[in-house]
Amino acid sequence: MMAVSIGERQAAAACLLIFSLFFHATYADIPAGAVGSTDAPHRRFEYKYSFKGPHLAQSDGTIPFWVHTGNAIPSSDQIRITTSLKSQRGSVWTKNKMNFANWEAEVTFRVSGRGRMGADGLAIWFTSGQGLEGPVYGAADSWNGVGIFFDSFDNDGKKNNPAIIVVGNNGKLIYDHQNDGSTQALATCLRDFRNKPYPIRAKVTYYKKSLTVMINNGFTPDRNDYELCAKIDNMVIPYEGYFGISAATGGVADDHDVLSFLLFSLTEPGQQPPPPEAEIPTEEKEKYRAEFENFQQELDKKKEAFQKEHPDVQGEPVEELYESVNDREIRQIFEGQSQIHLEIKQLHRQLAVILDEQRRYVTVVSDEIIKQGAQGQPGQVPGKDLDMIINTQQEVLRTLNELRNSFAESLRQVGSLQHQGNAAGTYETVQHINDIKEHLHIVKRNVEHLIQRNVNPSEKVKCPELPPMPSCLSTVHFVVFMVIQSILFIGYVIYRSQQEAAAKKFF
Repeated sequence: MMAVSIGERQAAAACLLIFSLFFHATYADIPAGAVGSTDAPHRRFEYKYSFKGPHLAQSDGTIPFWVHTGNAIPSSDQIRITTSLKSQRGSVWTKNKMNFANWEAEVTFRVSGRGRMGADGLAIWFTSGQGLEGPVYGAADSWNGVGIFFDSFDNDGKKNNPAIIVVGNNGKLIYDHQNDGSTQALATCLRDFRNKPYPIRAKVTYYKKSLTVMINNGFTPDRNDYELCAKIDNMVIPYEGYFGISAATGGVADDHDVLSFLLFSLTEPGQQPPPPEAEIPTEEKEKYRAEFENFQQELDKKKEAFQKEHPDVQGEPVEELYESVNDREIRQIFEGQSQIHLEIKQLHRQLAVILDEQRRYVTVVSDEIIKQGAQGQPGQVPGKDLDMIINTQQEVLRTLNELRNSFAESLRQVGSLQHQGNAAGTYETVQHINDIKEHLHIVKRNVEHLIQRNVNPSEKVKCPELPPMPSCLSTVHFVVFMVIQSILFIGYVIYRSQQEAAAKKFF
């Protein structure tokens, strides 16, 4: 593909980030009253207190104007506050204090998990100090400000979760975890925000000492489809403070992903908006604009050169040339299934070879018994012992057939699993893998049963002398080989499943 130096990529990312925020601020800096309401406040986008993708995180893993702590993992398009692992805590906070009397924050996030219940939840903060770490959804307790909690776990057992809880604090209260903050809540609404088809959107507005929380339930892609969750009048919060988002997990775990945080300052109609003290100077704007245009020209030249070198990809959308997150997950799943399929096929072939050797061995013993019976040679092994030998060999043969059938069933399940495609889903994939593990456990039990039946410590029966023939695998060696192979295979399957589960958590 096109080779672009690291310095050019970083410059391009910085230019794109600044221009996206700049144009967002240009279009957001429009009086809302112009849309039809004369009482609506004037909204202005504040880029120093916001983040969104793409290019959310820089190459060194930091977020412009924000700081992240704990288990938070920033990426190009989102911030994973916590992964779906037990006892995780993470948070992200603004570096600078905000000093707007009225403001509005729009937060887009996802809370997803495999279980029926999740834990512990996610919180949106506005406090006088940065609560980087602590026991309240990953942030500090005894905060001075307000917290909007998206509580997933039902600690009090009243079956009133998931819920959205608004709790104010003057710096002296200790959060009531046992009652899910119900004794301290200023407002509460029941909303299920887990595992929704679209991201959840929360709009928190503080205007004229009134705090309003609006929720988009995640069932529709319409960004303006909000419904009222809570409204608190005469709400007093610090004039200056930090915005933050935190999350935590407990015995049950969810992925808590924040896609964007957009802050707008609000000005009452008829009043002059505060001057944009931190606005980018005109000289710097022109400098960034020139750098962006130069980079765009170089990028166009490299695109033309690439199209000339690769005429077979002309006309194809750029998105089709890259692998999406879902495609990567599916590819990893099918690579693991293919590896398991090959391992089982190899074991099946080895078992077929051993079975053929055992059948030949039984045939030779039977022929030798018939020959000795016809000749009546003295000094040979008694007929009772020979019957015991042949019965033991037949039992081994039956057990080997059962093992072969079990491997064939495992092979069939893996093959059907690979042909199911995307429609089966992760849950059915795990179910099939568990079925394969169960079949392998049956194989192990059959081998152990075979060892117990064949080994007799009190007496040792000698096999009759056989005519010269190629050496074959003895029963004891075969049993030891099968036990070792089964243990190694089971360990490999468990290891692969853990690796795939760990890889999926970070995509």
